[in-house]
Amino acid sequence: MMEFITQHYDEFLQLLGAVVALATLVVKLTPTQKDDSMLAKIIHVLSALSLCNADGSFIGKRAE
Repeated sequence: MMEFITQHYDEFLQLLGAVVALATLVVKLTPTQKDDSMLAKIIHVLSALSLCNADGSFIGKRAE
């Protein structure tokens, strides 16, 4: 199982990006704020797991 994941990690990342993009679209189309806050929490968790800083630089390296 782990070998399959390591061989196809780029597809998993593409799928995750597509799911987040679709969820963002749906959230923006709905009038309530409850789903907005849930998506914000999910994006915050994904950002914490990311290898990139908010400015686009990589973790451990500062943007010049």
